Amino acid sequence: MGKHTLVAVGGGGLSGLAVLAILFGAPGGVFFAYIAPLPLLLLGLGLGSNAAAIAASAGLALVAIFGGVTMAGVYAGMHALPSWLVVHQALSRSSPVGPQSGGDGWYPIGTILASLAGIAALVATSTAIAGGGEAGIEGAVRDVLTMALHAAAPNLPDADRDTLTQSLAALFIGFSAVTWQLMIVVNAVIAQVLLARQDRAIRPTPTWSNIRLPDWLSWLIVTCAAVALVGSGDVAYLARNLVVCLAAPFFFVGLSVVHGLAARTGARGLFLVVFYLGLGLFFIIVGTLVVALGMITEWTGRRPGNAGPPRSNME
Repeated sequence: MGKHTLVAVGGGGLSGLAVLAILFGAPGGVFFAYIAPLPLLLLGLGLGSNAAAIAASAGLALVAIFGGVTMAGVYAGMHALPSWLVVHQALSRSSPVGPQSGGDGWYPIGTILASLAGIAALVATSTAIAGGGEAGIEGAVRDVLTMALHAAAPNLPDADRDTLTQSLAALFIGFSAVTWQLMIVVNAVIAQVLLARQDRAIRPTPTWSNIRLPDWLSWLIVTCAAVALVGSGDVAYLARNLVVCLAAPFFFVGLSVVHGLAARTGARGLFLVVFYLGLGLFFIIVGTLVVALGMITEWTGRRPGNAGPPRSNME
């Protein structure tokens, strides 16, 4: 067994332990669960796709042994397979030809983001349909949220609990999918930054200001929005949540524009601190504005300030 294989197995074990931490009630278990993809991505982006596959397999085996088959399935779907997919695409040099290509010979970041959104949409749809009961998908989501709130806040008045459940259920599937995408992307960015600082990254750090999304994502999100407007029942509910899920890549486009605008100011650091503070405190409002900025930028092909060349210059 080679050195890289041993390192990959060890890294996969760390990833599995991070997920098991929440199962066994370890302090900070939720935090560890969110960074579970980091060891897999570090190994993959630093050693290659094979190392990522070995690490993912080791983590999966560990979770299956100590957490059971169900938890192993969750680990595979949420951490192992997506991390391997990101590594496989990021290290591929078969870059599509088109405006979304970065022109550096590597697989475009925008296409990777769109692929994650597509996977999240597929998983969310299939899970929602499988879990829907007689009361429909939204009714099933409300039932799950009601039980969770009963356990988390047993002293909350019934009226307040019902109001909160109704509010959360409307877009719960969509926001859950967005949270998952953010988790994978943030871990991938951290992994790439750490590797680049040690000169161990296989792929040069991409220029985020040049993110271009594939056209099919725009058509898909517009179609879902139209179905949400004219549909009813479960169809409209799913379509509405898919719009939220598929909007995540546009959020990153919007962030690239914000960073480009910050670079033009005389106080870039202060600008970004204020922006991210506002994003953290008022995520839904500010996040929605960032998504809108990303959509406008992507669909018009022009970027405000110095956030990258217009789409025509990329062709």
